[in-house]
Amino acid sequence: MVAVSFTNKNCLPLRNIFVNFGPIPRQSLQAIISLIHNGMSMFADACEKAMKFTRPVIISTRSIDGSTTSGCAAFVIINRDGWFMTAGHVFDSFVKLKEDKAKIDELESLNQAPHSSMRKEIKKDPKWLTNQSFWWGWDGIRVGEVYVNREIDVAVGRFEGFKPEWISEYPVFKDPSKMRPGTSLCRIGFPFIDSSTDFDEKTQNFRIRPGVLPMAFFPNDGIHTRNVLTGRSKDGDFEMLYVETSTPGLKGQSGGPIFDRNCNIAGLQVRTAHMPLGFSPSVQYKGDMIIENQFLNVGIGIHVKTLLAILDSRGVKYACEGDDQGFRIVD
Repeated sequence: MVAVSFTNKNCLPLRNIFVNFGPIPRQSLQAIISLIHNGMSMFADACEKAMKFTRPVIISTRSIDGSTTSGCAAFVIINRDGWFMTAGHVFDSFVKLKEDKAKIDELESLNQAPHSSMRKEIKKDPKWLTNQSFWWGWDGIRVGEVYVNREIDVAVGRFEGFKPEWISEYPVFKDPSKMRPGTSLCRIGFPFIDSSTDFDEKTQNFRIRPGVLPMAFFPNDGIHTRNVLTGRSKDGDFEMLYVETSTPGLKGQSGGPIFDRNCNIAGLQVRTAHMPLGFSPSVQYKGDMIIENQFLNVGIGIHVKTLLAILDSRGVKYACEGDDQGFRIVD
């Protein structure tokens, strides 16, 4: 009989494991201890790695009526050349700004046209956007080029002003052929954070409020439940394949990585689906009987197979999981 005692870094021995199968070779014993320690740390090491290449983006808008909004999402730095990926809907406010500015210009032109005084002035929608801004995790960088596929809900771009030394470890993508339902996965991002900004009328710039930075990471884990195939993109270029997880993605995690225990990226978080459970219990509240529909909230991320196809189409270099448990650079 062999007794194995193990501890974590900060605690006393937790338990003993007794093995009744005779002498155990030292190599096997070390493997057992390694498995025990890995089980205790779960995603701790993977999260530590993911925090090195995952950054927050703060999106700010201002409307004609002077009201402002701000929100937060996540993005992944892919390589030393400053390429990144995030959810396509991160750019929705930028698209709306362009559309609203065109409407404003058109109305101003109509209101200033000859004989315009003979008709009632056409009013602008007070919620049309006049200003929009991204803060991409660091001061002084901007998006130099970007590909946005809103159908798939992905954006891949390259920063100008990016310095490779800002990232101490770049991501490795999971081999798509090794994706299996039942695998433990984790996602990370920046939910539950007040990312408020103020608009400076003098400089026409947004300013992040004191106390917002630095932002705390928030990981949540689950398992790979299913692969969700929704067909091919309208242009026919890409298979729209998604990975479903047993736990929901949270606001602030959109565009962040979904990864396994080795921190190999399995997907990119883009939305949460609400699956009806098929039963509706009733509860009495202040004398009224209320029916509560029950749902399971599951996370939806772009599958690594689709992500790599998009990166290949854009000529983006990335590291991918190798057969030797290392990784290979795809150029």
